[in-house]
Amino acid sequence: MKKDSVRGWRDVFNFTLGQTLKSKAYIGTLIFMIVLSMVSMPLMNVFMGNTVEEEIEKSSIEKVYLSNMTVYQSLDIAAELPESYQHIEFTAAKEDMETLETRLLEEEENSVVLTLKEDDMYCYIQFLCSPEGDASNYELQMLGQYVQNAYTKAKVQLLGLTEEELQFFETSVVTSASVVDTQSAVVLEDTSITEGEYWFIYGMMFVVLMVCVMGASQVASSIVQEKSTRVIEYLLTSIRPLAIIVGKVFAMLVAVMIQLVAMVVAIFVSTKIGELVSGESGNVIAQFLTPEMLASLNAGNIILGLVVAGAGMVFFSILAGLCGATASRMEDANESLTLLTTLSLVGFYIGYGAASTLMASGENAFVTFALIFPLSSSFLLPAALLVGKAELWIALVAIAVLLLSIVLMFKFVAKVYEGLILHNGNRLKIKDVFAMAKEPKKQKVKKGENA
Repeated sequence: MKKDSVRGWRDVFNFTLGQTLKSKAYIGTLIFMIVLSMVSMPLMNVFMGNTVEEEIEKSSIEKVYLSNMTVYQSLDIAAELPESYQHIEFTAAKEDMETLETRLLEEEENSVVLTLKEDDMYCYIQFLCSPEGDASNYELQMLGQYVQNAYTKAKVQLLGLTEEELQFFETSVVTSASVVDTQSAVVLEDTSITEGEYWFIYGMMFVVLMVCVMGASQVASSIVQEKSTRVIEYLLTSIRPLAIIVGKVFAMLVAVMIQLVAMVVAIFVSTKIGELVSGESGNVIAQFLTPEMLASLNAGNIILGLVVAGAGMVFFSILAGLCGATASRMEDANESLTLLTTLSLVGFYIGYGAASTLMASGENAFVTFALIFPLSSSFLLPAALLVGKAELWIALVAIAVLLLSIVLMFKFVAKVYEGLILHNGNRLKIKDVFAMAKEPKKQKVKKGENA
C-alpha cells in the first residue's frame, strides 16, 4: 500500500465526520442512548433490587404465630427487633396449620405464621401470610433476618461459645484445585473464572460487539449511499479511492467513540443522581464486581483493552467498507453486509465458547487461540484483561496480530477498491472480489457494467 494511495483521507475524514454528526439519525440515536443510559441505573435498582435497606417507620405485621420445631426453645426474638418491629406480638402456635390458615384468611390479614425447623445441615425459616395482608416481601425478609440472629445467639448460649468462637467455626472455606506439572515440578494454579466473572466477560463482549457492528454498519451505509447518489464520483476527481474508505473508517470510529463516551458519562451521572436521591453510596453494578476483579482494574489493562477494542472496530469497519462497496443501491445494503454479520458472529461465539471454557476448566489452548485470533480477540480480550485473565504477552501478541490483519486488509482493499467503488449495477459476489484481487487490471469491473 503506497502512501499516495491514501492521499486525501483527511478530507474524507472531515467531510464524513461533519456530515455524520449533523445527521438527524445520528443525533436521534445519540439522544436515545443518553436517555437509556440515564434511566439504566434506576431501572436496575428496581428490577434487581437495591442493597440499601428500606426505611420502615412501622411494620404492617401485627402478630406472629411461632411454630418452633428446633431444639432452641428460648429464642429472644424481641431483643433483636428494631423500633419499627417492636409492636409485633409473638405467640406460640398451639393450633394446627389448617386452623391458622383459616384465621389468616378470614380474621387476621396482617398476621403471619412463622415456622422454624432444622436438620443436620440447615435451619429453615418459613413464613405464611394472607394474600390480602399489607406485609411486603421486604418486611418478611427483614423479620427473617432478625429471627436468624436470635437463633444464632440461642445456639451460642446452648453450646457455651462466645460469638467470636462461633464465627471461627463457621468460617467459610474456599476450595481451589491445582495441578502438578511432573516434568518441571511446578504447581499450576487454578485458572478458572467464577460465575460473576463469566457474566462480566459476557456482558463486555456483547457491548464491544454492538459497538463494532454499529460503527461498521455506518461505514457500509455511508459508502452505499454516496455510490447511489453519485457523490462518490465527485470525490474521486481529487481523492484516491482507497483514501475514501480510510477516511470513512476513522471518521466512524470517532463518531461511535463520541456515542460511547456520552453513554459512560450518562451512566455515571445516573449513578450519582441515584446516590443523592437514596442518600447512600453504591449501585447495582458494584454488586457484581468482586475484590479480585477490582484488583485487576488498573490503567494498563484498561488502556490495552481500549486499544484491542479500537483495533477490532477498525478491522470490522474495513471489512464493512469492502462489503458496502459491492452494492450500488441502498436496497442491497443489508444483503451486502452478510459477510460482516457472519464473521462478527463467528468471532463472538468463539469468544463465548472460550469464556465458558474458562469457567469450566480454566485456561487451555482453545482459550489462548480465542484471545489471539483477530475475529474473537476483539470481543473477548478486552473483558479478559479487565478481570485479569489475560497475560501481558497474550495481549501484545493479539494486538500485533490485529494490526497485521488491518494492514493486510488495507492491502487487499488497495487492489480491488477502485474497481468496486466505480461499479454500478448488480451486487458483486465475494468470488468476483477475489477475482479482481488476483488480476485487478483484467478483472476490474467497469462503471455501469451489469446495470
